Amino acid sequence: MKRGILLGLLALPLTHVVAATQLIVCEPASKNDRSATGIWPVPYLWQNKLCFNMKAQAGNTCVKNGLTAIWYSEAVIVSVDGESLERDDTWFRVARPTVNEREIEYKIEASRDKKDWIIMSKVTINLISGQAVDWLINEHGGTSYNCHLEGNKL
Repeated sequence: MKRGILLGLLALPLTHVVAATQLIVCEPASKNDRSATGIWPVPYLWQNKLCFNMKAQAGNTCVKNGLTAIWYSEAVIVSVDGESLERDDTWFRVARPTVNEREIEYKIEASRDKKDWIIMSKVTINLISGQAVDWLINEHGGTSYNCHLEGNKL
């Protein structure tokens, strides 16, 4: 696969919606880019926090500016550079993201043991222009997206 990493989550998305939720909707900047599969996990804003649309069995999928969130999810399939790391329980974290009215920038990291963390992706979203880039592990240049906020659509 072109992206170098494949993530499949066999968990249902979050089911509850809170009035202050703003989904971050991102479309590929180039309609011809077949590698642009979307930013995963899907980010959204809730009560001045950056959150991710993922089911977590433990931890918290929401994080405030500059803090760290760690969560645990069952049955995640991870492949790196076309080599499957198989399905297993996985810990995810976002450490010290930038979340403000102008931009969102964060790195998603994954671990099977909470000791050794690998960076899965780095995402930057300019909330003024809507331009975003998602760099998956081992990818050069990243994938460009056009994003906007939508309220109460989660």
